[in-house]
Amino acid sequence: MRKQTVANKDGISHEHIVGVVTNLGRFYTNKEVVDSINAGHDWYTEVDKEPRAKIKKAGSCSRSGCLHSPYLTTNPDHTTRNNLENLPRG
Repeated sequence: MRKQTVANKDGISHEHIVGVVTNLGRFYTNKEVVDSINAGHDWYTEVDKEPRAKIKKAGSCSRSGCLHSPYLTTNPDHTTRNNLENLPRG
């Protein structure tokens, strides 16, 4: 996963996921992942000893004043270790 630090209109900074990196080291932008999801493909996180978490598209960043889109997230489950937001930077 790759992140980028951005600032909203009030100058408050936070991080955005800007893409994912596969196990083979290939980088895909958020738009490429969303286009693939829209074409019927599934994307998952993979963390040792944790279930896979399905990556899904969200409308935009949930932070106030931020319009970053497309936005990627994962479906909630019993652990946060497999959440897209918690994976190491790639």
